[in-house]
Amino acid sequence: MSVQPRLAARFKSLQGNSSLIGLMPIITLAVLVLVMTIGTPRFFTLSNMTGMMEQGSTLLVMGLGETFVILLGSIDLSIAALAALVTIIAAMLLPTLGYGAFVVAALCGAAAGAITGLVHTKARIPSFVASLGALGVWTGVAFTISKATPITVSQVNTHYLTWVNGTTFGIPNVIFIAMASLAACYILSEYTPFGRYVKAIGAGEKAATISGVGIEKYKTLAFTICAALAGLSGILLSARMSGGSARMADGFQMRAIAVVILGGTAISGGVGGPLRTFVGVLIVMVLDVGMNMVGVNAWFQQAIYGAIIIGAVALTIDRSRMSIIK
Repeated sequence: MSVQPRLAARFKSLQGNSSLIGLMPIITLAVLVLVMTIGTPRFFTLSNMTGMMEQGSTLLVMGLGETFVILLGSIDLSIAALAALVTIIAAMLLPTLGYGAFVVAALCGAAAGAITGLVHTKARIPSFVASLGALGVWTGVAFTISKATPITVSQVNTHYLTWVNGTTFGIPNVIFIAMASLAACYILSEYTPFGRYVKAIGAGEKAATISGVGIEKYKTLAFTICAALAGLSGILLSARMSGGSARMADGFQMRAIAVVILGGTAISGGVGGPLRTFVGVLIVMVLDVGMNMVGVNAWFQQAIYGAIIIGAVALTIDRSRMSIIK
């Protein structure tokens, strides 16, 4: 059997094995919404749904970037630290560059992702270790340039933030930004060679290599896109909080990974995509509302999401591709 048919057969096998698992996130979301609607009649209202989407927009943007890296069968642990660094860069440059501060901050985010990707591919360091090291670097840089002090956007410069904090037709602009990001990522995932090759690498890197796929190029590009979206999420955070801080994105890392896996993207790679991450975000938003309603401590919610990640991985991981679990 030639390599291309072998890859196609592999994809068909992965999709077939994941068909039921792929429906589980949607079923879970439907059950959660039903329970919440019965328990709180005001839950399923337009204003509440809009509020949930507004709250989840930053998480969605960050999760979309992580989706591409997880589709590779890799992981990026540095996106929250990078988003925090971007909030500081944007807040510090805003008085002098105006809207240009957001462009520079986003480019810094993308460049940071490219560095992480190159360390992973060129130095052949596992993505877990490469991104864990990057997490430490970006956190250190954030604390250094901000002198461990939150940066506040002055009142005279808040008009630069209305493109995020304002509304259009009564809907918060941040929702439009998140939906545009989702649409762009969906097109990138489903209708471009990049999306196809990322899934091919995740489905079987050796077969993709033999097929002539530029493994290093597409891996580096995936990390760059992931970091660019982490940078965008940092910009959204900076605008919404009117400032920047090295701690501003605390708690986002685990949740960003959680929404990807909860949506049905396999941690072993090859199966999933942006729409599944969107479903994962909706699940997390409904869970947040439910846990807050019953009074679950905010810190303990992190423990719950940790347990959810373990459970979701146990359901979605393709053990047939792993003869040894390390």
